Amino acid sequence: MPKRKGMTNRSPVIDWATFERKGLERLKEIQPLLLPEKADHIVAIEPESGGYVVAKTREDAVREFRRRFPGKLALLIRADGGPTMRLRHK
Repeated sequence: MPKRKGMTNRSPVIDWATFERKGLERLKEIQPLLLPEKADHIVAIEPESGGYVVAKTREDAVREFRRRFPGKLALLIRADGGPTMRLRHK
């Protein structure tokens, strides 16, 4: 299919500050449902819809998120608000 005038192959521009703000707002809304029992679980949030998945591991959260929200970007965070990965320095 030929390109129409003005079309590009570039991905849409994402406002990362808004993406993160919406995701963190949603996390605050669902934390009462998750804490304290699932504090160390990973939450994958789709900020636009507010949809989310919760899993014990990062890999499981990503797999389920991709199944439920194909083509969408996820904010990955622990249910208690901590990071999903820790970098170690030797």
